[in-house]
Amino acid sequence: MKYRPLQPGLLVEGNSDEPYLRHLVKRHLDEVILNRSTRPVQVLGCQLSEVRTTAEPAEVLRAAAELGRDCDLLFVHGDADALDKTLKLVAALAEQRSRADRSGLPIPLVPVSMTESWMLADRTALASVLGAKTLAGYPYTKVSDVENRVRCHGSKKPVTPKQVWKTLLGDDAHDVLTDSAELLVRRTDLAVLKQLPSYRAWCDLTEDALGELGYLLHRR
Repeated sequence: MKYRPLQPGLLVEGNSDEPYLRHLVKRHLDEVILNRSTRPVQVLGCQLSEVRTTAEPAEVLRAAAELGRDCDLLFVHGDADALDKTLKLVAALAEQRSRADRSGLPIPLVPVSMTESWMLADRTALASVLGAKTLAGYPYTKVSDVENRVRCHGSKKPVTPKQVWKTLLGDDAHDVLTDSAELLVRRTDLAVLKQLPSYRAWCDLTEDALGELGYLLHRR
């Protein structure tokens, strides 16, 4: 049976975002294609740009356009504080795509707070990867709280998800998250992530793009 390939590409804001998001993109696409594709499709691993979305706009645009030539979908990541910049880049890429022979369809990937908030959403998955003792100071009572600042044990004021990770894992937080990213994505219940408005919004944009490219018959 002949498979139609689906090649995603990804530009991220920082080094800490890449390991988790590239695996999450692949897993989400695998799930959607498995459940709703109109034909056999092989989702390929994410191609990554070495240029970060925090670089100079012209450099990011050049890098994104170059990566997009080899991709069907081009995910452009930015944290919430860079939303306007991310949307402008996506709009510029969409305009370029209208004149190109081959260019991936650009999609913004913007967590409400930061990538670390999505990583904190599924406490059960976290416990299975990092151990229950590590999560003794987990500060959230419901999934939606991960998109807000919260007080951690010992903190005088509400802190960001990135600071929550440092509280839980100490100074090794970056290395631990990098090493654990693939396993965490594999064990995360995507239904839990879909309780987050920012994740649902990204899913909707992705499924719209897949429909536009003919990978899906229709949106739910």
